[in-house]
Amino acid sequence: MLRDADDDPGFYAAACAADPKATGWGGCTVFVSVDGGVTYASAFSIATGEATMGKTTNVLGDFHGGNIPDELSSVNVLLSNGTLSSTNNTGLLAGVNMAVVGDEILYFRDATLETDGSYTLRGFLRGRRGSEYAMGSHAAADRFLLVDSSKFVRVAQSTADIGIAKKYKAVTNRMTLATAAAQDFTNQGTGLKPYAPVQLGGGRDASNNATLTWLRRGRVNAEWRDVVDVPLGESAEAYVVEIWDAAYATLKRTITGLTSPSASYSAAQQTADGITPGNPIHFRVCQLSATVGRGHPADGSI
Repeated sequence: MLRDADDDPGFYAAACAADPKATGWGGCTVFVSVDGGVTYASAFSIATGEATMGKTTNVLGDFHGGNIPDELSSVNVLLSNGTLSSTNNTGLLAGVNMAVVGDEILYFRDATLETDGSYTLRGFLRGRRGSEYAMGSHAAADRFLLVDSSKFVRVAQSTADIGIAKKYKAVTNRMTLATAAAQDFTNQGTGLKPYAPVQLGGGRDASNNATLTWLRRGRVNAEWRDVVDVPLGESAEAYVVEIWDAAYATLKRTITGLTSPSASYSAAQQTADGITPGNPIHFRVCQLSATVGRGHPADGSI
């Protein structure tokens, strides 16, 4: 989700003219096909203005620094429409320049216009809105969108639409459906997935019975406030824990029915799973959503 108000199964759409030199673009109507492109029906319109969007020309690197500015990475962006501008550190923290790069949501501070018309971006806050799972999957030609709520629409969907492959065509007003290229898209309900837990750890008693622990996060209204826990954001608190080998290649055990951020893993269970009690335990935790199931995973060990 880009906004707390969008806690629903819908998705976002934005558009601009295909020709960057075009003027007076009047928006578009988006058509959808549920039969593999045989027939199309009008789905929604985008009349909010041209979005600032384009693609990266190189790869934005991974980042493991946590919730601090990434001053090591940079990425070059070639826009199809719009311009970018820099902000200061205060603006960076406030999210003045919020963007979607690939599947990652980030803030950027510096936007340097290059002689070829592209922009080099630096000074990031990475993995906003729980999107840290996407920081290591960037590629050249990643999509880029400057987040401006006045220039995108939220498309209403039901839970029945989640996981259904559809084809979409964005048809500029006064043009025809036949001239538009089809875009495959499956709404995965990603905005409804709980964020990955943090601070995985735990301990053992004198008999090497282990207790695995973590901290949950919140998707909605989850700003950090003193002496106040973040809202749950789900219909109920639930988790699943998996026990793995050190390479996370072999699943040894799945622990379900957890309703608090803690799981017991006895010495007898460790032995049954081929782990010598007292040796490292590698585990994965997901918070559960009643609507979309498992959220994003977090890995840890004790």
